[in-house]
Amino acid sequence: MAKSRREVLYAVGGLIIGAVVGAVAFPRRETVTVTETVRETATVTQTITQTPAPTAPSQPSETPSVNGNNFTWKEPGKINIVVVGGGPAGGTFVKTLYQMPGAREKVTITVIERNEVWVSGPSHVDFVAGNRRIEEVTRSVKGLVADPKVIRLVQANVVALDPANRRVYTNLGYTEYDILVLAPGIVLGTWEIENLSLVPNYHAWDPGHALALGEAVRRLAQGTIVFGVPPAPYKCPPAPYEVTLITADIIKELGRSDRVKVILVDANSQPQPPPKARIFKEWLDNVGVEYVPNSRIVRVDPEKKEVETEKGERFKFDLLSVLPRNYAPEFVRAAGLAKQFTEVDVTTYRTKAFDDIYAIGDHILAPYTKSAYAANTQGRRLAEVIAERIGLGVRPETKVYNICWSYVNRRELSAIEVQWEPDGITSPGFPKVEEPNAENLQKRHSWENGLLSFLYG
Repeated sequence: MAKSRREVLYAVGGLIIGAVVGAVAFPRRETVTVTETVRETATVTQTITQTPAPTAPSQPSETPSVNGNNFTWKEPGKINIVVVGGGPAGGTFVKTLYQMPGAREKVTITVIERNEVWVSGPSHVDFVAGNRRIEEVTRSVKGLVADPKVIRLVQANVVALDPANRRVYTNLGYTEYDILVLAPGIVLGTWEIENLSLVPNYHAWDPGHALALGEAVRRLAQGTIVFGVPPAPYKCPPAPYEVTLITADIIKELGRSDRVKVILVDANSQPQPPPKARIFKEWLDNVGVEYVPNSRIVRVDPEKKEVETEKGERFKFDLLSVLPRNYAPEFVRAAGLAKQFTEVDVTTYRTKAFDDIYAIGDHILAPYTKSAYAANTQGRRLAEVIAERIGLGVRPETKVYNICWSYVNRRELSAIEVQWEPDGITSPGFPKVEEPNAENLQKRHSWENGLLSFLYG
């Protein structure tokens, strides 16, 4: 999910003021030396501190710094790999390739990541439920740098790609590459829903918003909550239904079911993913959620506090949680690599436009579930693909795999497992669906903890 660093870090401090999340950040410690870069730091008590930039290393090849506009890391005899994004897809690729025999002698890896900390995406729903604290699943992305002689981290925003000249442009300058791996996640197409930006809209695709949504639900003494689901595919297919059911559960626990109405407006014909549709529909019916399928929200009336669908249906709201359609980031689309999602060969993740650019994770056009679990296995497989390409004697064997544990209330979760063959076809015997139970909560948290430890230490 696309994240606002300010919102994320504000949430870590536990400060939610009214309906707006975040305007403070963790103390910043530069990973690369940057001249004339503004460093804004604050503690949760708003005491201003300053962390000086580190002294330039005596051996630039160990921790290369940004010098001027060009921060390319190119060493003789080594392949210069640049990775955009240090989340479950990009981070897994980096860690897996680094651990392969012979890789450290053949590559340098530059990771460009905009966030200083990573707040685990799978826990966003837990924040709404109140089942996890944000500090439990927040890690420094510096943990990706297993060896500064092989991996470096540049904290910057990518603004453009120049595939013809093999360059990535950021707000700090540019780097050239031999191989580029794109794993930046998705952005939300808020521009597609008229006036959406003019009203408070809290969703679980941002940690600060997820915390704010949970608080807003608990504050609402009476009124109507409207949830909106975009057309599939989108990141974490079960999440809109999970959040809706968790909300209904919270309202029931607070004794407000007769005063607070919950409406779920879904652009799809049934809850997603389809193998879980029956389970979600049964639970939505049982808790009294008004489910409106085949209706896509296209407009918001801020004055009347109404949403309107493409059919002309109108629903009043006191609290709004609409997920817009997902897109590959603008810099990917502007480079001609994507329309909505980045187009790849699913067997290799090589982009269809350039043979030296690969893409993995939620922003690609592929049959896989858009989830952290699937992104993690894509990262492993791409590491094998690149290892074979650069002559490490590795054959791609990993199959993309996904397990999703999905809430039906604050305590019980159903599960679905899917595996895909290298050509993207679902493997025989899948998907496997499990009915809701309480044991799945610990399974979900244990897997997530393991992923965070692998990526960031």
